[in-house]
Amino acid sequence: MTVLKQEKKIMPSANWNGESSLPPISVKLSLADIKDKFLLDEDDGLFINYGIMESAYPYRYQDLYDRTLTPREYDAVVLENDFLRAEFFPCFGGKLWSLFDKKKGKELLFSNSVVRPCNLGVRNAWLSGGIEWNSCFKGHGPFTCSLINTAETKLDDGTPVLRFYYFERIRCALVQMDFFLPENSAFLHVRVRLENPNPHVIPMYWWSNVAVSEKEGDRVIVPAEQSYSAPDAEVVKIDIPVHNGIDVSYPADNIMSNDYFWKTLENKRRYICQLDATGYGLCQTSTRRLAGRKLFVWGNSQGGRHWQNFLTADDESGRYDEIQCGLAKTQYECLPMPPHTVWEWLEVYGPMTADPEKIHGDWKGARQEAEAILDKEMPAETLESILERTRRMAKTPAEKILFLQDGWGALENERRKKSGEPLLAEHLVFAPTGEEQREWLRLLNEGTLGEHDPAAVPLSYQSQEEWQKLLAKALREKDKENWYAYYQAGTAMIAKEDYDRAEKLLLRSRRLADTAWTHYALAVLYRKTGRHEAEVRSMLAAYALRREDVCLVKEVLRCLHEQNRPKRLIRLYEELPESIRENARCKIYYAYALARTGKRKRAEEILCGKKGILIVPDIRECENITSELWFLLQSKKRGAGETGDLPEPPDALDFRMFTRRDWF
Repeated sequence: MTVLKQEKKIMPSANWNGESSLPPISVKLSLADIKDKFLLDEDDGLFINYGIMESAYPYRYQDLYDRTLTPREYDAVVLENDFLRAEFFPCFGGKLWSLFDKKKGKELLFSNSVVRPCNLGVRNAWLSGGIEWNSCFKGHGPFTCSLINTAETKLDDGTPVLRFYYFERIRCALVQMDFFLPENSAFLHVRVRLENPNPHVIPMYWWSNVAVSEKEGDRVIVPAEQSYSAPDAEVVKIDIPVHNGIDVSYPADNIMSNDYFWKTLENKRRYICQLDATGYGLCQTSTRRLAGRKLFVWGNSQGGRHWQNFLTADDESGRYDEIQCGLAKTQYECLPMPPHTVWEWLEVYGPMTADPEKIHGDWKGARQEAEAILDKEMPAETLESILERTRRMAKTPAEKILFLQDGWGALENERRKKSGEPLLAEHLVFAPTGEEQREWLRLLNEGTLGEHDPAAVPLSYQSQEEWQKLLAKALREKDKENWYAYYQAGTAMIAKEDYDRAEKLLLRSRRLADTAWTHYALAVLYRKTGRHEAEVRSMLAAYALRREDVCLVKEVLRCLHEQNRPKRLIRLYEELPESIRENARCKIYYAYALARTGKRKRAEEILCGKKGILIVPDIRECENITSELWFLLQSKKRGAGETGDLPEPPDALDFRMFTRRDWF
């Protein structure tokens, strides 16, 4: 018998401390710009750079967390039968936290023992482990650390179904995932439904990210003979599994952090599995729409090993890799989704036990062994049949609502109702509008955003074209003297990279009211357009109006650090309240400024003195500020005239993700 039940789970957890006070316009999401230079064949057909977003706008950043672990209770939902126990966390985007093989008594995923957010997501916060479901645009998505709508329904035979769904505000698309575990099945079923409810084409993205504990001897099996990768941000194609003398299908043998987007063979079924030295492990397979497969490895560098530990408990290595599956062939692209279209597919996850000699033999034989087992236990035709048989269920209202997310879906329906457009999927229930939606409802119904206290934190933003048109109309009419309306329109234009319009709107806002928010937005605009003197002036003007906002202070110090203003940075830091001076991000900028002005010993004391190594909770993937400061201090200690290799930084300071171009 299959059961669906709610549980309370107590986990050691960092403190979240809410969302940023600042508009989400500062961080560029891409870690590297994929170059348009093509090193591929004419039949590869990749949509390189199509639909790539560089801003999380309108989603606010989640960047105030710390690293102190204390017990905290979370809501979990469990699907369980005689074969598997699947544990989900609705508050983390429906993440599948654990998939436990009850027959073998083994965990199939890397299941994190703690809730420890780090800066790898599009909104900053992200959690390692489990399976996350990333949709609509590239990156660890906006709901990876947020609650999504959660409901319960059932199949025609009574099998319980766990449903997650949400309205995604950048693409204005609907995402629905229905999970079920048939009574006699050792495979968890995931039925995904993406809907473009708009009258225009949208770029669409999907990748299921599966974290698996990485052990020596594990091998990833996938129906491919080549892989796409992007050293130096140029997409190339390499033969696999052996490349430059290394069998890259063994995650633990990879020497550096890398993405392998397998070029799956067209005439083969879609699957990926990771099996250990005994031939046992996790397998994922799907219907044909989910064409992409990927392996991500952290590599064997000191920085790669440190990152994995940084994401989990201090006394655990956290060693894992990711096997992933997606709509497109790579994550350098989205796919064009036609108007008023639904895309659906079925994924299944379960254990596989194979002949270890075949799995760890030649590449073709390993694939044949995995495919033979899959064809027996979960034939491709069965997947397609289940997808078709459950089509009606996927469009039927849930029988019970477990958790509701926020009011953005309801707000979109209010807008559609007012404009005479079809409502969003009528079988889905959304939470009523609340405080974050209130001013947008006023814009819809009264043609104005209304008055806004300049000292109050703006609670929400809008990027959707229909709302921007309503805002533009308000600026011509009721809001032509409203600083807040110009501020909202200006930040939206920064997100769209329309900097000329953004500047005109924000300067108009500043003339109407002198606010920290507008000064900050102008500073970001000046940074993005290379006017760094103006950036510094605007940042300092914002700070003068809001001196005790840690979110703003971090950005001001970052600006002074990047523009090499160490003396001004030191003066500003030393006048801060003690509570903000204790912020690790502020401290690292201060220590860097001290080092630049000849105060090496004071900088060393902050970085790695008697109080221990300085840990920056929100250090970003590929940000090397701690190791760079270490090397700066070491070079100053030796003196300008001395030569020779500098000592490597302590593990706790090393987040470097090495790239060796010649390896390709």
